[in-house]
Amino acid sequence: MSDKVTFVASKREKTGKGANRQLRNTGMIPAVFYSQEGEHMILAVKEIEFTKMYHKIGTTRIFSLEVDGKTYDSLIWKAEMDPVRPRINHVDFLGVSADKPLKVKVPVDMEGKAPGVKLGGVMTKYRDVLEVSCTAGSLPARIVVDINGMKVNQTVFVEDVKLEGDATINFNSNFALVRCVAGRKVVDEADAAEADSKKAKAKK
Repeated sequence: MSDKVTFVASKREKTGKGANRQLRNTGMIPAVFYSQEGEHMILAVKEIEFTKMYHKIGTTRIFSLEVDGKTYDSLIWKAEMDPVRPRINHVDFLGVSADKPLKVKVPVDMEGKAPGVKLGGVMTKYRDVLEVSCTAGSLPARIVVDINGMKVNQTVFVEDVKLEGDATINFNSNFALVRCVAGRKVVDEADAAEADSKKAKAKK
């Protein structure tokens, strides 16, 4: 795991649409920090610096939020985008405690080379994110599905994916997460094989 990022925010007193608009006009983003113990602070962050950090760590990496010289282990809980312009309008930070459970949406990635693809199959991922329950120390940055060895029509189900530490994926019923779907080439070859088999039976 890479070193924890430290990001500095400042407290603000004015709130409301007008105050937030003025803040954004100065290159800042209004933000709020919430702790798992119920504490909250009204903050402002520099737009350019926050955007860079957001693209770097996303919403699943814990970082140190520094406010008035004090630091808080935190997550970017929500980054609200402007409906018109490509910029962030508002940010919610969540302070995390080592011993308190979290529920976080974690992105799903596939890694490896599936033999089924070489035979004409197509890898299909059915979920881009999954909700994970864990304590802060076990929070995965992403959920990796190993597709090495997957053949055509083979499926990885959500219950097949195991995470480290106390992290678990939340789901009510088992569902397909990744599948090597038969492509056109595979289907054509299967149809041809079936046709040959019927011809052979007809000659007997």
